[in-house]
Amino acid sequence: MAVEWLAKHELPDGSWIFVHRLARHPNGLNPGRLAEARTAATGMALLPFLGAGMTHQQGEYKQTVHKGLYYLCAQMEPNGALNAGGGRMYGHGICAIAICEAYAMSQDKSLRPYAERCLQFIMMAQDRAGGGWRYTPNTPGDTSVVGWQLMALKSGNMAYIKIPPQTIAGVNNFLNTVQADGGATYGYVTPGRGPATTAVGLLCRMYLGWKHENPALEKGVQVLAKMGPSKNNMYFNYYATQVLHHYEGEVWTKWNNVMRDQLVNDQEKDGHEKGSFASPTTSSCATFWPSLSISTSS
Repeated sequence: MAVEWLAKHELPDGSWIFVHRLARHPNGLNPGRLAEARTAATGMALLPFLGAGMTHQQGEYKQTVHKGLYYLCAQMEPNGALNAGGGRMYGHGICAIAICEAYAMSQDKSLRPYAERCLQFIMMAQDRAGGGWRYTPNTPGDTSVVGWQLMALKSGNMAYIKIPPQTIAGVNNFLNTVQADGGATYGYVTPGRGPATTAVGLLCRMYLGWKHENPALEKGVQVLAKMGPSKNNMYFNYYATQVLHHYEGEVWTKWNNVMRDQLVNDQEKDGHEKGSFASPTTSSCATFWPSLSISTSS
């Protein structure tokens, strides 16, 4: 139902938009956001299709995915930026994940130049001193924006696009500056223990090579597991679910039993909103689910 809802609300040019009143949402209960953020919305909308194993070459919604990817590629600036205003990094990271995931899954050679260019922009935009990313290129980073950029780099790496060692070293350096409890918890721009930033930090560490037996990872996973899925923090749920999923075992089974039922129960079942999410737990963008090819267990 979720991907059907998304497919119904793709605009004729292949994009999606957060302003629902402009995007064929008649009589909808949720008016959406004030900002259009069309490229970011398109990247986010494509990820559930990819996560369900659908690409522009196969699957029930391959034409939907094809139009969305075509829109993103057409919007890419010469330097690889994928967001209006010179490349706001949140939107760029989300779009880069979508393009790199689609390329990794399909091996469509026509997508490779776009995947390479959007990753090159990420590498160019990295803060040389601190190793992170924030809203605009070459500024001191924050954990939230870093998470999106690293997921894009991971997707590109899974598609055999080379990522320079110095880029990865920079990410590790940034994480070292915001970690607490020996690397078990993470803050936003300084050391801390925020639930969402801890989940982001731990997922980044897993992508960067931390193994199950790493003491800091073990401790951090227990911190997240003790918190359990949130009733009102979708951002925490999104990242913590990936951490627990990759960690596997009893902590994942217990987490998933709650998170799974919570998502299913929160999904709209009737009317125009059928298939979407509008509750405080998830919000209208919670159909975004991690794509399969970036699993650390692959």
